[in-house]
Amino acid sequence: MNKKFMLGFFLNFSFLLFSQAQKVSDFNLLFAEKGTDSWSSMPLGNGEISAQAWTNKEGKLQMYFGTTDSRDGMDNVIKIGKMTVQFEPDILKDSRGYTESLLLEEGRFWIRNKMADISIRVDANHPEIIISGTTKIPVKIKLTNNIWRKETRDYTGDEYIAEYKDEEMPFRPFMEADKVASRADRLMWFHRNENENFWNGVMEANDLLHDGIANPLKNRTSGALVQGAGLKRLNDTTLISSKAQKQFLIKTTILVEQTDTEEAYIHALEALSAEGDKETEAIKFSAHQKWWQDYWNRSYVYFNATNKALNDTLQLLNRGYVLQRYVNAIGGRGKLPVKFNGSTLVLDTYHNPIGRVSGKSADARLWGGAYWWQNTRLIYYPMLASGDFDQIQPFIRFYTGLLPLMKKMTQKFYKHPGARFNETMHFWGAWRGGDIGWNRTNLQPGISTNPYIKDLIITGLEMSNYLLDYFQYTGDEKMLREETLPFIKETLLYYEHHYYHDAEGKLLITPAQSLETYINGVNPTPDIAGLQVVLSRVESFVQDPDFAALCKKLKNALSALPHTVKNGKRIILPIQDYKNIINVESPELYPIFPFRIYGVGKDDVEIAINTFKEKQRTYFGWQQTGIQAALLGLTDSAAKVMKSNGLAFDKRFRFPGFWGPNYDYLPDQCHAGNYLNTIQTMLLQTEGNKSYLLPAWPKEWNVKFKLYAPGNKQVEAEWKNGKMVKVKKYPEGNGDEVIVGFR
Repeated sequence: MNKKFMLGFFLNFSFLLFSQAQKVSDFNLLFAEKGTDSWSSMPLGNGEISAQAWTNKEGKLQMYFGTTDSRDGMDNVIKIGKMTVQFEPDILKDSRGYTESLLLEEGRFWIRNKMADISIRVDANHPEIIISGTTKIPVKIKLTNNIWRKETRDYTGDEYIAEYKDEEMPFRPFMEADKVASRADRLMWFHRNENENFWNGVMEANDLLHDGIANPLKNRTSGALVQGAGLKRLNDTTLISSKAQKQFLIKTTILVEQTDTEEAYIHALEALSAEGDKETEAIKFSAHQKWWQDYWNRSYVYFNATNKALNDTLQLLNRGYVLQRYVNAIGGRGKLPVKFNGSTLVLDTYHNPIGRVSGKSADARLWGGAYWWQNTRLIYYPMLASGDFDQIQPFIRFYTGLLPLMKKMTQKFYKHPGARFNETMHFWGAWRGGDIGWNRTNLQPGISTNPYIKDLIITGLEMSNYLLDYFQYTGDEKMLREETLPFIKETLLYYEHHYYHDAEGKLLITPAQSLETYINGVNPTPDIAGLQVVLSRVESFVQDPDFAALCKKLKNALSALPHTVKNGKRIILPIQDYKNIINVESPELYPIFPFRIYGVGKDDVEIAINTFKEKQRTYFGWQQTGIQAALLGLTDSAAKVMKSNGLAFDKRFRFPGFWGPNYDYLPDQCHAGNYLNTIQTMLLQTEGNKSYLLPAWPKEWNVKFKLYAPGNKQVEAEWKNGKMVKVKKYPEGNGDEVIVGFR
């Protein structure tokens, strides 16, 4: 990192380190110099479309565009493209008063100096990226579409890094070329999937190729249309100004859609762009600002300390909380859930590596485009307490929408009712090819060859519990009856029909594994805990007699949580019995989180505390240690984890909210989700009609916050200098009892 970059980096922090933040704008990012490459970029987005904008020393403004559902023919999340904006004369060259600001409170990147005022945003309500500006002198503009997918070809050597067991693919991994369809006064380009080798190979491996499942990758087209007043086409990839001007507005419209023909896609993109022109820029910008204002007003957390050294650290930690909520807003309202391994914000590795990935385009990420349950869920737990229910919808739609296919696959492969949700899935529900096994010769259908996830089925139970949490927070009765209860019923049917009962009638969950760690086992602790909790919670909602009988039967068949006595103390075991350990998770803590059998206001918490303290715990990446410590009221442990995780951003990036890469990739969204959840759980826990404030919050840390609680309620509180100085409950007059601390 060069000295000039560091100067701008620390200018951003200077006011933070000596202040006490009270609002989101206190965490705006400010830099005194231009950037260098894409790792200097500032992220922008509207929940579905993202832009990453930066300047370089040559005076160029550059941007990557992305979306949540731009998928290539191998189900990789690819960028829509990259664009360069140049000015003649170079108005960014003047260093007088030069600043670059990321304005979090309105989702906007702002570049200013004595010569120019330039603003960039992804509109909160339209599929548009807007660049607008005014200049002291007339300038000409040159826009360039920087295509890097220039030819259709097979990947060579180690170019392709996304899939598990890449080398076993029965076909060559491939890349298809982008296409252009520019007009006289606009740029247009798109990526269109025509090669079906990947789809055919994956579905053949899954034994689903001839089951009538529509190919969601075929003809999926992802592209952009760029236009601006006074701009004309120079060639297929370049627009230039017809004359110099002192004011400009450049609009890029983004569309991802499956169409039968290229012409149909082009027509749809042009129509979408024209639709956006029906409102004035002033009206759209005002609505954009209101969306962001409403978003930040939903909930907040601000904390500090009177001790300067401690306050400097807390401000960095607080900034991390705010920046991650900002990142969630960038990628949380798309058609598909947030990708744990980078969201829509993956950058190129041309100049620096990310983990073992180097020299790759911004399309490349470890673990590819498929979804992992254990990672994806962690992004969505903190959205309950922050009130971001709109961002939860893609997550819920994804899993409940796959229920019919999961039922069909369960009946086909296992010959019984119910639904099994796999740990890893492409977005249409199939196993990843490397997980199910590319070569299925002499293998039983539906059985994975990947030992890490072969018998891992906790997805259905944990999602069932999450859906009940969502109902508790929102009170959405329609969703409870139409989606949640059917989902839970099919999940429970799988357990009832897939496993056997011993001589005493107890359910034997085997062959089984406890997360990815304890394999070839019997009765995993997460499954036992999940069944206990889900059965207990759902029975009061069940009206169907058959469903009620199923719940009663399973409840009577459950074994106790596996436990033992060690050094005179009772502890929970991760699984009743097993043969091998192959990973580093802590399934013995699942009765604390996510299933909350032990914790605030609950009985027999000492066995959980003994278990937590029984060995040294890892706490970065997808490890949930901080949340579990907070739920047990272990303030010192929770604060230690929170500090470590909140400072674990990659300092090589100008935006200090990119976590990781940890186990996965960067920015690591499961690490970030755990960080938010840890802070929220340290501040507020609920049990029944009791709200516990600061159950694991260090007493010397001042804090004020507003968070959501079950029952369509909010709690707003302020703790200052060791005293609670404000508590408000919304709606006013709700009957919850407020308790400060619990241990």
